Amino acid sequence: MLELRGVSISFGGLKAVDGVDMDVAEGEIAGLIGPNGAGKTTVFNLITGLYAPNEGAITFRGRVIHGQPPHRITELGIARTFQNIRLFGTASALENVMMARHCRTRSGSLAAIFFTRAFRDEEAQTRARALELLDFVGLADVQGVRAADLPYGLQRRLEIARALATEPQLLLLDEPAAGMNETESEGLMQLIRRIRDELGKTVLLIDHDMRVVMGLCDRITVLNFGRRLAHGRPEEVRSNPDVIEAYLGRE
Repeated sequence: MLELRGVSISFGGLKAVDGVDMDVAEGEIAGLIGPNGAGKTTVFNLITGLYAPNEGAITFRGRVIHGQPPHRITELGIARTFQNIRLFGTASALENVMMARHCRTRSGSLAAIFFTRAFRDEEAQTRARALELLDFVGLADVQGVRAADLPYGLQRRLEIARALATEPQLLLLDEPAAGMNETESEGLMQLIRRIRDELGKTVLLIDHDMRVVMGLCDRITVLNFGRRLAHGRPEEVRSNPDVIEAYLGRE
């Protein structure tokens, strides 16, 4: 589904990502790990169009996507969450999810101004889908609560619901378990499995919680200093001496 081949990007002469090869197969939960500063979030930013690579190619379902603007990549079927939660704090949980649907709607500003039948129908469909997704992530009871007033763990779930509202084929999760206790992270793991198994989404996630990564991922890519250090099944990565030295040994 997703391929990176020889992808590199530099900032001020420093190579943040250096010749990275990576692929994600349809229907899998893939992991991207590495020490702080290894280039993981930069890879996400490259995939989603926030950055354009200096070298290499990124393809999604065989289509070249590097250099495309973020909104276009979202339309093609890639959505993400962020390391630092980026919700609309004063909007309700329901409004947050509804706003994410704009890339799948057709009504323009004139239709909204004149409150046309087509606009009303589309708005009703958007609301219904947003309610379905809030129920799916366990937030049906707080649909009217301001995002900023939700507990941290629920804000993480809301951000996932908002990303799902764009109807992605590939969902990128940037440290979804960050700041969660063991009970919350276990619930998150169950949710991510359901996203793959029940919604049919492919998932690529970054996380420092090795229990989450090893317990969820079919395959894992390890970065270190912007380069690919290892790639394989969890048991292969866990026993790789280079990975143990660079990352896992620090846990």
